[in-house]
Amino acid sequence: LVVALAAPAGVVDYVSHAKRAMKTGLRGYDLVDALDIWFGRDIPGYSEVVRMLDAAGNRDRKLTQADWETLGLPLDHFQYFDKNGNGELDNAEANSWFLQRQGARTMDLSEVNNPPRGHLQKLGSWKEPLSTEGLIYTKPYPHPREFWRRHADGYKPAVLKGAQAGWPCMNWTREELDRRFGWVDAKLEPKIEARGNDTGYKDLDSIAPRHRLNISEYLRQEQGKNVYVVSIIPQVMAWEVAHPSVLLCGSRRKLLDKRTPPPYQTRPHDYSHESNFTWMTHIFEANLWIASGKTRSQFHYDKEWNVNCLLSGRKRWIFLDPFQFEDHFQWARGKQFVRNDPLNNHWTDWVYLDPDHTDLIVQNKLRNADFWEIIQEPGDCVFVPYAMLHQVEKLDEGTQVAASWMFLPETIYDEEACQEAPLDEDLPLAAMDTLFMYTGKGLIPQGYNDPLNFVNALKGIMKQKKEKYLSLATFTRAVTDGDASLRTLKNREAKIKAIYDLVTSFAAEPERGLRVPELKKVPLRIWCKPAAEGDTEGPLPCDRGEEYYFCDDQEYTRMKTHVEEVLARQPPKEAKEVTGPPLQHTRVWRYPRKGGGRDAGEL
Repeated sequence: LVVALAAPAGVVDYVSHAKRAMKTGLRGYDLVDALDIWFGRDIPGYSEVVRMLDAAGNRDRKLTQADWETLGLPLDHFQYFDKNGNGELDNAEANSWFLQRQGARTMDLSEVNNPPRGHLQKLGSWKEPLSTEGLIYTKPYPHPREFWRRHADGYKPAVLKGAQAGWPCMNWTREELDRRFGWVDAKLEPKIEARGNDTGYKDLDSIAPRHRLNISEYLRQEQGKNVYVVSIIPQVMAWEVAHPSVLLCGSRRKLLDKRTPPPYQTRPHDYSHESNFTWMTHIFEANLWIASGKTRSQFHYDKEWNVNCLLSGRKRWIFLDPFQFEDHFQWARGKQFVRNDPLNNHWTDWVYLDPDHTDLIVQNKLRNADFWEIIQEPGDCVFVPYAMLHQVEKLDEGTQVAASWMFLPETIYDEEACQEAPLDEDLPLAAMDTLFMYTGKGLIPQGYNDPLNFVNALKGIMKQKKEKYLSLATFTRAVTDGDASLRTLKNREAKIKAIYDLVTSFAAEPERGLRVPELKKVPLRIWCKPAAEGDTEGPLPCDRGEEYYFCDDQEYTRMKTHVEEVLARQPPKEAKEVTGPPLQHTRVWRYPRKGGGRDAGEL
């Protein structure tokens, strides 16, 4: 039971909400669950848990034992989370309890005197990890068919040892980064990830209020600070990073249709390749990571398949399958992971815990979960299955550089297209037609509106207005809605007109504008500009006042020419019989319940 808040949007009347919840007769943890207005939407603001629970108690703006007793919660649970012993739960203590309360509900505090294995140690210390046999590859890597079968269909992480060996990126020392790429602007984040705790931004806000520096400025200021580069890799750097050919053959002709029920049907691909390289796995976003000292992620999942290539330093990865162990922990946001229909996961999510000192008295079910542990060395690329819980930490104090990229979970292996793929030579990452490419200056395109969504919105406006040709007025409306950058950029009318003229140049009658069927004639790399600058949620702090510079024809020609040269060097392909069962494109994984029966997540 969750008691609905009868309050205007943005206004939280905790007192009235608490009164309604307490009239239900619920007590203890059941009452707190009913009070929780955030679960399934997002985590509470840093001070909101104290405010909400105090409203159910004596309303003295503190969360004390008196409030705890009013709620009907066990007093020893209060004492366990009151780490400084001052008789009240401060914001950090209250959030720690609230976001782990499903584990706390069943914790056995007699274990304080005889703690379980791994208690208050690093994540994964509770048992030996699963075997990594079959997860670690050295060159020559298997055919893409086998990789997709074992790790996409099979839902397992993988390590491609030495994937970047011999590529220029392996020489990116601090000095080289400063000398060659110091001009590149990068987006910054706190390197000790603490989701839901804005205090992690103290160093970042003091060094770079816009959360943006060029690489030279960053390298001069970052040591000893809780700041690192988490940005989009610019094309100039992506030319020096390998995309292992074993990861090719994700179809550009078809993909799984998440609008159909699992196990999902296929439909035509939304992001066809501009030069019809149907074997070129579509990359949605490619990233650059730079840091020194300690870095650490939270225990989270991403919505996409991810590939992370380490260029210097060492990392430790922990992987846990949420399809099998979702009932062993509490999600922070909740209701984002959809076990029966995972292509429609609503958002990313994570598990609230301290990866350096995991409390296994509170996380008492988690200690029964199986996991993999992988150590990543320089040059290794790690494949991270979509929706798989993972946590990663840096193992050394020196400068660490990594490149990563992601592609949609709807992506499927294409046997026919793979016959044309250049499997004997790796392509540069820059040749892979990443959706949002970055020049190194201007708007850093991380997390902006998908250009396909923007085009579909244009179609909707044109149909609503019964407009045969895309007018400047309609285009202006589409790129200035909400908090879009193009509402406030200087000379916005001229900038909007220039973008409009560019896209209408692809029309059969440019003087009249694009017809709805002609919208798809404009390459998505060009639609990225109005999609980013017209994003209704507005720019990130690092992008205020910035324009997006898309991949122009000169750069695209360079990419296409390079791919054609690699294809021309490929030896003649011998006809080989395909062995093994056909790929099933599995995206829902089923597990039997321990002790019999079927898992709640099974279809």
